[in-house]
Amino acid sequence: MKSRRITSKQVAELAGVSQTTVSFVLNNVVDANISDETKERVLNAVRELNYTPHAGARTLARGRSDTIALVLQQPHRQVFIDEYLPRVLTGITEVTQRAGFRILVEQAATDNASNVFRRLLQSREAAGAIINFGSPPRQDIDYIIDCTENGMPVVALDHIDPAVYSVTVDKVNGVHIIVQHLIDLGYRRIACITYDDQQTHVHFRLDQFRATMAQNGLAVDPNLIRWGKFDPETGYAAMQSIFDSGSPLPDAVYAMNDVMAFGAIRAIRERGLRVPEDIAIVGFDNVRLAGFCHPPLTTMNEPDEEHGRKAAEMLIALLNGEPVENRHVTLHTQLVVRESCGAPRKK
Repeated sequence: MKSRRITSKQVAELAGVSQTTVSFVLNNVVDANISDETKERVLNAVRELNYTPHAGARTLARGRSDTIALVLQQPHRQVFIDEYLPRVLTGITEVTQRAGFRILVEQAATDNASNVFRRLLQSREAAGAIINFGSPPRQDIDYIIDCTENGMPVVALDHIDPAVYSVTVDKVNGVHIIVQHLIDLGYRRIACITYDDQQTHVHFRLDQFRATMAQNGLAVDPNLIRWGKFDPETGYAAMQSIFDSGSPLPDAVYAMNDVMAFGAIRAIRERGLRVPEDIAIVGFDNVRLAGFCHPPLTTMNEPDEEHGRKAAEMLIALLNGEPVENRHVTLHTQLVVRESCGAPRKK
């Protein structure tokens, strides 16, 4: 026999209050002027009856959706390979659950991002959105701004426009730190496995690699620049391509993420070479396996969970009409030195 759903009326009867009071308590209506003692009676009744509020009723009571959209522009394959997004989502969820919101994950391809935002705004399916776009076209940025002006706040996980609230990680400076670390160890001929991607931040990071080399009076051999696609297979192929280029071998490799570095390490070993004795290697991201590969990988730690938490806190403040002191927040990376970069070399 199907069990009957517990209703707010039953909660009200057990707590000795009206259904309106139950609604005000459960939806945190600030100006309802309800005493702490009454709130406690309602919450005790909720726990005793194991009452779950109806999502539609909560939306009506709040006057807005209890859903926050996380809109991603990465392809499915990258979402499942790259640890960045799960860790960011963990941070977001920590904050949104405490505030009584759910997360709706939406994937927006480059050619339909505006349609995704248009549907979210017009349907009021989401109260606000956190977006992870690398370099959206101007039309998408304009529509994101339009969403905010029409009552659906948006926070970006990267700085895409001065008018769009953002929380970002200074990856460009992280590139400088890790490449400078290799140079300080005595490496001079350094390869770079970057992303086969047209997003602006990828170009900035590759430019920083070149700039750091130039600042130290070092040339960058074009044959030592290769492209991958976030995964170990393309890191492996990129390293094989460097070997087959006919140019002198690098003495160190900077891979733009850790999983591409894993692939490069395999390619190096298959050529009968050692890491770091023959070729040193560093990655970026500090994924969980970075400390457990052989040798353990030197990398840059990104504060991914904090990234998600800060973005969610900013969005909820906007939803609650609270002042946001800084429209743009920047977090920083931290160098994690392990065995793959080798000991200081004689210059």
